[in-house]
Amino acid sequence: MKSNQTVLLMNQEAFIKEVQQLFKKEFSEHLTELKNTRNNDLFTRKELAKYLKVSQQTIINWSATGILNPIYVGHRVYYKADEVNKLLNR
Repeated sequence: MKSNQTVLLMNQEAFIKEVQQLFKKEFSEHLTELKNTRNNDLFTRKELAKYLKVSQQTIINWSATGILNPIYVGHRVYYKADEVNKLLNR
């Protein structure tokens, strides 16, 4: 059985750029998947603060005390809209 293998030579800078591009693509696809999940629209911290008419620090405090459950994607923080709406309708 024959195997088609290719060896690619590149310098360190080219390798780093390639890895960064792959990471950005994967991150973007993952974020899109999260946003497109049925009934799971996501708020950023800033959007949620504006929606609830509170400060971003209040959102941070509510996350720290367990009132809100943040979703971490890389260094970004999101909140599920349906969870927020459930809290508002208690």
